[in-house]
Amino acid sequence: SRRELLAPIFQVDVRGATGAGDASAAGLIAALLRGQTPEEAVTSAVAVGACSVEAADASSGVRNWDETQTRVRAGWSRGEVADEQVWRHVGGAWLGPHDVRSD
Repeated sequence: SRRELLAPIFQVDVRGATGAGDASAAGLIAALLRGQTPEEAVTSAVAVGACSVEAADASSGVRNWDETQTRVRAGWSRGEVADEQVWRHVGGAWLGPHDVRSD
């Protein structure tokens, strides 16, 4: 609630975008159910979505949870944030100017 988070894309060779949004949403839900913080969860969501676009169909690019997390931790290349003066970096995600983070 009242969070404004951004997780930059992961660099991949895109083969198809069918199901990418659904895969990202599933990644977010799975991350939250596994106890990840919101910052970690948006990163996981983007990672699952990135895996999904590496295949032409909706699901064969999606890897198991451990493989995806290993790939993230291994330093998978990511896109850039458009305005780093407005967004601040925290734990793999970026907090927007209207984010209400409770520490």
